[in-house]
Formats: sequence, C-alpha cells, structure tokens
Amino acid sequence: MKRFILYTLVAFTLLSCGGSEGRFRLKGEFEHLRQGEFYIYSNDGGTSGFDTIKIEDGQFDYETDLRNHAIYYLLYPNLSEQVIFGTSGDVITLKGDARNLKSVEVKGSKPNEELTAFRLENKDKGLVGIREAAVAFMTHSPSSPVSVFLFKEYFLLANDVSQDEVKKNYRALCEAQPDNLLLLSWQSDIENRGRLLKKGSSLPDFVFTLKDGRKVQASDYRGKPLLVNFWASWESRSRAETFRIRRMLKGNSGKIEAVSISLDVNDAARKGIERMDSVSWTSYCDFQAWNSPLVKLFGIRSIPFFILVGADGKVLAAGASYEKDIEPEIKKLFESR
Repeated sequence: MKRFILYTLVAFTLLSCGGSEGRFRLKGEFEHLRQGEFYIYSNDGGTSGFDTIKIEDGQFDYETDLRNHAIYYLLYPNLSEQVIFGTSGDVITLKGDARNLKSVEVKGSKPNEELTAFRLENKDKGLVGIREAAVAFMTHSPSSPVSVFLFKEYFLLANDVSQDEVKKNYRALCEAQPDNLLLLSWQSDIENRGRLLKKGSSLPDFVFTLKDGRKVQASDYRGKPLLVNFWASWESRSRAETFRIRRMLKGNSGKIEAVSISLDVNDAARKGIERMDSVSWTSYCDFQAWNSPLVKLFGIRSIPFFILVGADGKVLAAGASYEKDIEPEIKKLFESR
C-alpha cells in the first residue's frame, strides 16, 4: 500500500550549505530526461499548494522562500514520491537516472544524506525487511529527524503493526527527543490507535459544506448503509479502488450510499480525475490534505482508507483494502436482506 505522507516533521537541525537565509534552493540533474517537469509541495508552509519544477537539458533549479523548516515532497510523473528535508539557507542537490528514480541521490544536509543512504541500502527489500532496517536505524540514531520520519512511515501510518510495537518505538524516540513537538502531537493518536473505527463503534459525527452550499452530515445517511473512503488524485492505489466503488454502487443501486473525501491540494487535478473515473457520488475536498479536520476526526493515517457503516450508524468494517476489508462485509450485508 502506497501511502501518500504529508505530516510535518519539526524540531530538527539541518546544516546550512551556502544558500541565502530566508530561502531554500533545490537543484539537480537527471540522466535520460532532457525535458520535462515534476511537482513539489509541502504541507507545513514550504510551498503554497503545488509548484512545478521544469527540467531543461536534463537539469533543474528551484528556489523558494523558507523562514524556518519544512518537509518537501517531490511528485514524479510516475506518481512516485521523494521526501526532502529543508531549512532556511539550504542548497540541496539531486542527481540520478530518470529510468530508476529509486536510486536518486540527495545531498546538501545530513538528514537528506542519511535518508538517501537508508533508501538506497534498502530499495530492493520488501516491507518486512525495510521495517527491520528502520528499527535498526532508529535504535542506532534515535535523535535523528530521519528516525522520526521512519517511525511515522513504517509504524505510525501502518495498519499491520501491533500497538505494543508502535508504543515501544515511540517511547524510545520521545526519550531521545523530549522536546520534539511533532512526536508529542502524536501521543493522543497512538493512545487511541484502533479505538475510533472499531467494529460496532459509532461513526464520527462529520459535517461539511459542498461548493453549492449543500450541507452534508453523518445523520443524513441514517437508515441506509454508507461507504466513506479517503483518497487523493496523486495516490495511484486509491484511484484504482474508485473502480470497485463505482461497480459496487451500480450493482446495489439505491441500497447504499457513498462519500469520498479527497486529500488533494489541487482542485483541477482532483476534478480531472473524478471526471475520468466517473465519480457521481458525493465527493468533498477542503484542500488541507493531512491537516484536514475530517482526516483528524476519523484518525486517518494512510490512504486509501475505507469505512463501511450500517444503517444504524455503527461501523461494520474499516481498512486500507476495499477488496479485503470492505467487500466481504458488503456481500454479507446484502445477502442478509
């Protein structure tokens, strides 16, 4: 499961590399790509929405205002992503082959170089192997901002890790970084992990207003089953699941409702994908991505994510896979009618 990551990493120290204070610069070169473009965005003030980085003659040079720290995400044309740690005054360089983006090297600050080394050393491993390597890195370098990132990526956002394992690694990082505000902000989420959308629990009482002024809230759907899904146009797997939702609604017309909540920050991209994928059910986006109040209300840590609710407003199933977590429950739901 690809997890598209937009959490802020704060309280880390980066090395200045000759850039201008108040500015952040990212430059690089790609082999086998003379002309093209990719996107850069940040959810903690590094950019305002998506910026486009253009590649000319195999090279690019991007610069933006940055007063403190930010985490940048590069979105390549193949929908793969790359994390860049940034701080005011940094000049970060990328170098790699466009045919093998997993091997791109990032230099210019210690955290970026540590993360590059980790990524290259583990690029051919499966999830279990990468998670083991993440534990080894966190154990060896608990004070590194990379350890916080790895914990978030492979433990906090994961749906297949035990609560005990999450807490164990979390406590170790908190001991090493007691003043890290981001770690502290995760405490409630970790303590309540798995409780919010537990089978039989009540669906959170969400409410939002569509562009046409129509107010949508959880109580509107009482009396009929409801499928809620979180997705984004930039996350390929969540897009693929849209087909299954459309097929399910068509096969059970009038028997079940659906609400899609997008984590996009680009309205044109979202609308284009919804037209392409024939999304005709209720869809909402507040363009706050992982900072969306709805994301926080539901405790969503990764996408795609689905919640199936019964006619009584109680959760029947929740999970990251429609086919594995949701479809069997929908079949049972309608077989019983």
